[in-house]
Amino acid sequence: MIKNKSTPSVPPTSTFNIQYSIFNIRFATLLPLFLFLFSNGHTQEVLSLPQALRLGLKNNYSIILQQNDAQIAKNNNTPGNAGFLPSIDLTASQNNIISTTHQEQFSGTVKDVTNGKSNSLNTGAQLNWTLFDGLNMFVNRKMLGVLEDLGQNGTRIVVEGTVSDISLTYYGIIQMKKLVRVAQDAVDLSMQRKRIAAAKVSLGAGSQLMLLQSTVDLNADSTRLIRQMVILAGTRADLNQLLCRDPSMPFDIYDSIQLSVPKPYDTLLAVAMRQNSMLTAARLNQDLTRLGVRQAQSDRYPQINFNAGYSYGTLNSQSGFLKYNQSYGPSYGLSLSYNLFNGFNVNRAVKNAKILMNSGEIQVEDAWLSLRTNLYKIHEEFLANLEIVRLQLANVDVARENVTIAFEKYKLGSINDIELREIQQKQIDAEYQLISSQFEAKKAEVELDRLTGELLRRMTGDR
Repeated sequence: MIKNKSTPSVPPTSTFNIQYSIFNIRFATLLPLFLFLFSNGHTQEVLSLPQALRLGLKNNYSIILQQNDAQIAKNNNTPGNAGFLPSIDLTASQNNIISTTHQEQFSGTVKDVTNGKSNSLNTGAQLNWTLFDGLNMFVNRKMLGVLEDLGQNGTRIVVEGTVSDISLTYYGIIQMKKLVRVAQDAVDLSMQRKRIAAAKVSLGAGSQLMLLQSTVDLNADSTRLIRQMVILAGTRADLNQLLCRDPSMPFDIYDSIQLSVPKPYDTLLAVAMRQNSMLTAARLNQDLTRLGVRQAQSDRYPQINFNAGYSYGTLNSQSGFLKYNQSYGPSYGLSLSYNLFNGFNVNRAVKNAKILMNSGEIQVEDAWLSLRTNLYKIHEEFLANLEIVRLQLANVDVARENVTIAFEKYKLGSINDIELREIQQKQIDAEYQLISSQFEAKKAEVELDRLTGELLRRMTGDR
């Protein structure tokens, strides 16, 4: 039977070739678009880590708020606020009175005044100065100094936290960029594999199953690539937020992670004991509790005040016994007050202050133990990740070589799709593990620097 020439049949091989060509066109068109969108264009600011840190330390809202609190604590640390200086008050009053009076004196004199006016003026300056308050003013001054130190240390804690967040987010972008490259390489290999499968089908040497399987694998790799680019874009937005910039602001970064040489645990512990911010805060709070005991004990002593002043007053009156009166002159004196009994409240306050002092000592011990524990764990984690990085570097080299060899064998038909995909997946896993271990090692290194108080110094010179 002769077929109608106007409706020729299309062989299955041609159908796959057409679908394959359409897919290549679509993917080749969409991929550059994705790369453009998630890399924010081509002409971008190259942001180094020190530059990012400077922007973050200048603009970060949490740091600005903490610096305001620290400035308030510094402003409060004055002799006057501690109670060393006197207080001087100036007063003035002027009164006018209109009154109708009827006065009868013992001498028989009667005096009636209708709408009589009188006015008085009184002015004065008064000085009050506490000379002795059980040494409480000295304790107050020391407490204000400790609070100022706490404010500065609090700023350092916030700054260290911000530096840590910016650094880890920066290194997270490096990690995501590397993962995107790995995913892109997987897509490239899968596209080559699909071209080979399609060519074999068109020549009659391959199977449609091979082409379908290569398409599924290519779609899976492409999906992974797109998801990695989305994560990369989100991480970029996170860094912009930490720098108080618009989340869509474009920038690029240096994509290398440099790991430092590990130091012995005992050396790090000795440095952390001197410089750790959280331990310093616990010690300062302990100093406050000790001063609190002395402050409570000061109520057991008398208080001596010195006062001096100068007053001036005049009186003009159309009624009463005095027509005009004027007085002025200085005044001075000492006052002593001493509480003999107040329901044992002083004893109660001293006991409570000593309990708080004991709590402060326990908090220092707890902070010290927590520091040692965290430092030990992070140090071990850092060493382990450095070893993993060393192993994975060698593993990645082997995996890449395996893929190169396997792909050549696949071209010759020595191995099938499943075997090639398995070898390719091992390379992807090795690349992911290397990138992950590099990031985890850097994350541990940053945390070690934070725990030892070396983070700010180290980050200013780290690219």
